[in-house]
Amino acid sequence: METATDVNVQAKPVAAERRAAVAEAIAKIREIETEKGVNRESLEEIRQIMVDLAKRRELFPRDVFKSRGDRPDDRIYRLSEDDGHRFALYINCGEPGTKTPPHDHTTWAVIAGIDGEEHQWIYRRTDDGSQPGVGSVEVDHEFTVVPGTAIAYMPDDIHAINVRGDVPALHLHLYGSGFEEMQGRIAFDVDAGTYKKFPGYPEVMDDPGDG
Repeated sequence: METATDVNVQAKPVAAERRAAVAEAIAKIREIETEKGVNRESLEEIRQIMVDLAKRRELFPRDVFKSRGDRPDDRIYRLSEDDGHRFALYINCGEPGTKTPPHDHTTWAVIAGIDGEEHQWIYRRTDDGSQPGVGSVEVDHEFTVVPGTAIAYMPDDIHAINVRGDVPALHLHLYGSGFEEMQGRIAFDVDAGTYKKFPGYPEVMDDPGDG
């Protein structure tokens, strides 16, 4: 007969296994960036590593990585980050209805699906960028991040997010630099044809271990 103690013993290795899997993935990604730089081709290799990591759904249980429950915004958990705030990996938990305006990141990024639907609008900028605060964008294409898929972005790519469906999105977000380093990123007001500084996330939580 399985006891509560037995269940706890079985659950404890999950956090350790997650840390090992994340460390292995980041080591491969770090090597790719060092050897090949940041370009579409190298990001495609990184994207596939992130797809493989996200497929290991047992490492990212919902009872450990929880959304806010009653608020249509994100809760962010930091899984890994190098010294100097490089190679920052987060779990992004967002309730249905969570959305962002079109924005850039100032660093490369990969978003990989564990559970739920995170719809992406990918924009192209249509002005010449010569006037501070003035910026027009239009949708170039769309993509929905779901389990088994991922999308990669160059530092100046522009996208917007909307969590769809009936369950909170649970996705991996990997950035070349952590949120603390994204001081220059901007968000666009499509209707007004303007942009302004896009503030950092107000709350980033550490990996809670086994909860």
